[in-house]
Amino acid sequence: MPSLTLEEIAGIPCAVHRDDQLAEAPVLIHYHGWTSDKSCNVEPRWLAGTVEAGFAVVMPDCVEHGDRKTAAWENRATPDGGVFICDVMERTRQEGVALLDAVLGLPYFSAARPQVGGVSMGGMIAQMVFAEEKRYVSMSSVVGRSSFYQLDEWLCRTRAGTGCDEWCAEFATQPHPERFIDRPVLFMDGTEDASCPPAVNAETVRLINAAGGAAEHFVDSGVGHDFSEAMQERYIAWLVKHRDADFSHS
Repeated sequence: MPSLTLEEIAGIPCAVHRDDQLAEAPVLIHYHGWTSDKSCNVEPRWLAGTVEAGFAVVMPDCVEHGDRKTAAWENRATPDGGVFICDVMERTRQEGVALLDAVLGLPYFSAARPQVGGVSMGGMIAQMVFAEEKRYVSMSSVVGRSSFYQLDEWLCRTRAGTGCDEWCAEFATQPHPERFIDRPVLFMDGTEDASCPPAVNAETVRLINAAGGAAEHFVDSGVGHDFSEAMQERYIAWLVKHRDADFSHS
């Protein structure tokens, strides 16, 4: 039956959702967004459907979120917003390999065919982790802007002259489609999303596929910066499809 445990994995507080009747299950590591954490704003229907489909879901607290939040949140989030966001994403990216190592070493996780995904900021982190960690067989990014560049005017001002734009150029997906041509990736957007306009990820998908990759783009009409029911259904179907699929483009 479905179970939730709070565990520290690789020194990172995580929420683990799984069917405790299964001896082991294929794993999804799912990164949360900026205004969330491992336990907050989780879509219950999507989570239940993912566990019912036979997956174990590991949801880590990103740096400076949930149980990892420090005084830096109050001291930096407002005056230093754009730089703080980049710093959080970079430090979470650096933990990606160790987290997967530790997860796959636990007895109730299958070491075969792990997948990674995330929502908003978490989708951007998933993109970086996926590019660097070849054990993942697929990646799903929900309303995660693949250019990484901030669209908000205030955030742009706080990043000016700090090196954040150079960081985006180094780690963002769109400038480096060649990093995503060996395994399937899915981007999901809403037509009304001002934070992550669908055109950004549409261009990234075009570039990846032009380079020989297998990228898909699902756009939900009338939806803003949200994880809609249609996106949730598509996410689960994607996970199931690539759980047993051939490693080639499928």
